[in-house]
Amino acid sequence: MEKIERCSKLEGVVDINDGGPDEMIINTEWGAFGDDGAMDSIRTRFDEEVDRGSINPGKQLFEKMISGMYMGEIVRVVLERLAREGLLFNGEYEAISVPGSFPTKFVSEIESDVLEDEDRSFQKTFQILEDIGVENVSAMDCANVAYVCSLVSTRAAHMTAAGIAMLLNRMNKKYVTVGVDGSVYRFHPSFPKLLDEKIDNPIKGDLEYQLMLSEDGSGRGAALVAAVASRVKRERGEK
Repeated sequence: MEKIERCSKLEGVVDINDGGPDEMIINTEWGAFGDDGAMDSIRTRFDEEVDRGSINPGKQLFEKMISGMYMGEIVRVVLERLAREGLLFNGEYEAISVPGSFPTKFVSEIESDVLEDEDRSFQKTFQILEDIGVENVSAMDCANVAYVCSLVSTRAAHMTAAGIAMLLNRMNKKYVTVGVDGSVYRFHPSFPKLLDEKIDNPIKGDLEYQLMLSEDGSGRGAALVAAVASRVKRERGEK
């Protein structure tokens, strides 16, 4: 929610002094953040490779660094580079070089494997790599794959947290509920915790928030918008 008086595009279009609303819902489309070069200093050669192989190169760059649609592919290109340099899988990279062969669900499953596997047998991780077609996998390979997954998912959580925190600071409301949708937040074993912890750092003052899983995608959001609009209309009629 944003104050209309702070929406420069609406100057001369909406007069909040004429009985109209003083706030409106904003779709930030933050997936496109960085398309103007603002994130060039933190994008890596792996991000650039994933972007080049996407259906919209140069677009939605922030989304390509944080979303489940691309997280697994980022991990894959990192693993491929490490294998090509002889640092993984005894230098065998053919299986891991297939685009799309490492979906984001593997990231969640591998990191869950590490958290649940007290004796570090990496049973699930071994199985995933074998299913992909990677041969001669060692326990050290599994540990390194898990480490790459952790780096990529942690970066995504921290970047997402930065965006949420800045919006909370701009809204400057005492308490805000943040609805979060998506398979990464729902199934990744540590993403929600990483996100929650990191949001706290950049928040100014004593602002409070709550993260809440939205389990039905945009449907609930659309229903909420309709309900708010109906209430506002009803209240105006009553006045």
